[in-house]
Amino acid sequence: MPSSMLVYDMNVLPSMPMKITINILFLFVTCCLFSQHTDRFKKFTESIKPVDSIIIDTKFRNGNLKETGLIKIYEHGDYDYEYFSGKQTSYYKSGEIKSIEEFDSFGNLINSQLYDYEGYPYCSKRIIKIDTQAKNLDDFFESDKDLLVTMYFKKYRLSLIPGDWFLLEEGKIANGEMVGEWKRYNKDGSIKEINNY
Repeated sequence: MPSSMLVYDMNVLPSMPMKITINILFLFVTCCLFSQHTDRFKKFTESIKPVDSIIIDTKFRNGNLKETGLIKIYEHGDYDYEYFSGKQTSYYKSGEIKSIEEFDSFGNLINSQLYDYEGYPYCSKRIIKIDTQAKNLDDFFESDKDLLVTMYFKKYRLSLIPGDWFLLEEGKIANGEMVGEWKRYNKDGSIKEINNY
């Protein structure tokens, strides 16, 4: 399994209505947190319980929040394994939100939104399916080679107008490889090209 101890990228929320919208979105995602997991994954992990947890609440030297979230700790054999779990929020030094990401109990990304300094999204990932082919707990904890993940990816690009972003491309990624239909867009929103992988 991946040890998802990563630094995330996100940003500023420009207005209260947008903050409310994002919070509602992540509340919905949390309610559906395990809908991406296959029956095989659920069955394999149902008896695995954390032994401890760590609350993340770090700040910059200027006092502004740097990161908030939770880490769950599991014991297996002689080792402890730490994974991000639930909602993780990272901030710019100025205090604006940099990234909001959602993880399952084993550090697998469920949803991710990255923002620029003005609060505009430039990248999003939504996990569609999480599965495992691990045969035992050694395989599950010590490697991610048996992990099968399919996500929907969107990338945005800044236009010539300051603060104006447009959807550049979107499509599915399975275990790091582009699959299925991928669309690329022009600045006006029209489709530039469609590729199949």
